[in-house]
Amino acid sequence: MSRPLHSRLRGLIGQHYRYLSDEWVLIDILSEEDRLVLQKADPHALPSLQNDQYGQARRMTSETLTLPISSPDDPDSYSEELMLLFQGRLPQTEA
Repeated sequence: MSRPLHSRLRGLIGQHYRYLSDEWVLIDILSEEDRLVLQKADPHALPSLQNDQYGQARRMTSETLTLPISSPDDPDSYSEELMLLFQGRLPQTEA
């Protein structure tokens, strides 16, 4: 996918989505890996252990999920996972 698309996706950081029955927040776009990062938004969820680069559990953190931006079959098309995520966009709430 093109860099301009990644730039446009950056504008969605902080948006909430319903994906696979859970609420997630878009927290980052990894341009080099052509992926986006979601963090589980449930404040009552127990944090999970996060491993360091050596596989050692080092800290507790909210669950995260990465999704491909581009389709593996056509790099100029969105991935199915991204399309499913966008279908579950939740309305912005006032703080």
